[in-house]
Amino acid sequence: MRGSNRTSDETGLLFEKQDGIATFTLNRPAARNALTADMFIEMERILIDLETDDDTRAIVITGAGRGFSSGADLNPVSKEERRRTKAPCFPGDLGGNILDRGNRCILRLQQLPKPVLASIHGDAVGAGCSLALAADLRIASREARMGVVFSRIGLGPDAGASYFLRNLVGTAKALELLFLADLVEADEALRLGLLNRVVEADGLAGATTELAERLAKGPTLAYGFAKEAVYQSAHQPLESLLDLEARNQKVAVRSRDSAEGIKAFLEKRKPEFRGH
Repeated sequence: MRGSNRTSDETGLLFEKQDGIATFTLNRPAARNALTADMFIEMERILIDLETDDDTRAIVITGAGRGFSSGADLNPVSKEERRRTKAPCFPGDLGGNILDRGNRCILRLQQLPKPVLASIHGDAVGAGCSLALAADLRIASREARMGVVFSRIGLGPDAGASYFLRNLVGTAKALELLFLADLVEADEALRLGLLNRVVEADGLAGATTELAERLAKGPTLAYGFAKEAVYQSAHQPLESLLDLEARNQKVAVRSRDSAEGIKAFLEKRKPEFRGH
């Protein structure tokens, strides 16, 4: 696959496709990659394209500079604009634009039938932590910290934080993390189940690429079915989930990847999956 790059100084989001891997880089390092409505708008637009892009087999989300993301930008409105309109700093009070846009991206990531990997260095806090938790897998450097710190400024959770936390760590621990708003060190986050892997800082880029390449070479169709079933299991009864699994399996068993997987098994070689 030919590589391609799309950058935007205006939105603060970088995008690259290379060898079956699409990478989003949050690129506002001076603002610790604080998230804005424009960043979510651009990300959503690209995610829509990726849904039907057969060449893209895995997605990576990471941050530029010293951290993953400090959360929603609490000061996107200029001082002059606030004085003129008496507008509050937090954009959620301006009609919820960043909240609505962020929520749409979270749903896109969850519904995307391809694996999504978050690569975390430095801090991932607030909505930045929610974005990382919305990925299917999370790999982090040992210096990384995660925190759902909304209550520090008198806010409740957003961008799916309550949903992801409860599913990953259980009700009591989710409430503890939301109430106390402590930053969780990488090793503790791994123990709790917030992270899948922790590596040394100088090995994060290489470990991220290795894992993303492995995902990109895998049976993307089967990954999509597994992803759908796992997320649906959070709120579906067993009977409905069994029907979902059976329906998807009837499609998977007729796929080129399934035929290749069985053939490779019988021939005692590695399969060459194509995602369909």
